[in-house]
Amino acid sequence: MTIPLLEINSLSFSYKVNLPPVFNNLSLKIEQGELIGLLGENPAGKTTLFNLIRGGVSNYEGTLKRNFSGGELVSLPQVINLSGTLRNEEVLDLICCFNKLTKKQAWTDVNHKWNDNFFIRYDKIRRKRTYTVSYGEKRWLIISLMVTLCKNARLFLLDEPTVGIDIQYRMMLWELINKITADGKTVFFSTHIFDELTRDKIPFYMLSKNSINRYSDMSDFIQSNNETTQKRHLLKKLWEQETDTWI
Repeated sequence: MTIPLLEINSLSFSYKVNLPPVFNNLSLKIEQGELIGLLGENPAGKTTLFNLIRGGVSNYEGTLKRNFSGGELVSLPQVINLSGTLRNEEVLDLICCFNKLTKKQAWTDVNHKWNDNFFIRYDKIRRKRTYTVSYGEKRWLIISLMVTLCKNARLFLLDEPTVGIDIQYRMMLWELINKITADGKTVFFSTHIFDELTRDKIPFYMLSKNSINRYSDMSDFIQSNNETTQKRHLLKKLWEQETDTWI
């Protein structure tokens, strides 16, 4: 029996004693090599859950067991800030530095993982300053480089990874993420866009009413309440969520 990469049992959390709980008796399990989503409306607590997993919040009840070291976790927040004076190609240099890679080693990995479309897109923006490209372009570049070059990572936490990214480049990014999970990496990503969970049979957790439920894929999600369409069922679930949840 394999040991889960991440295991949370009966976790409850509130930012203050007199505030409603963000989570109440929440449990989840993530295995090595999974691509798994976290679906929920804003604000359902997706970012708060990621903060708990990476150790940014500690005053919770229950157990949170991380079977990986701090150096094996790579986390991407919703908001990315880069110095506007950097050229986009220098972002690669920074990630090489953080991962103790030479340029030659980095390009070996990039050539192995990226297809021609990645290189065409990268070549268009690489010499530009980061302030001159869109937020979606910066996000696409950073995620593409992170998942390609952070070779020691076992778990990637991606908070709304495709926000602001054009549809064609979003699909390229998911193809790259599929490659790294096929290599044994684990990717746990949050989203409020249910279409991102319909392209493949992707398991996901649904945050609702301060608790969480796991579904094997979108079909399982729909059938759980005998709903016939994805949108009807999703809207029903999201409507049930607490509108005054704090994140």
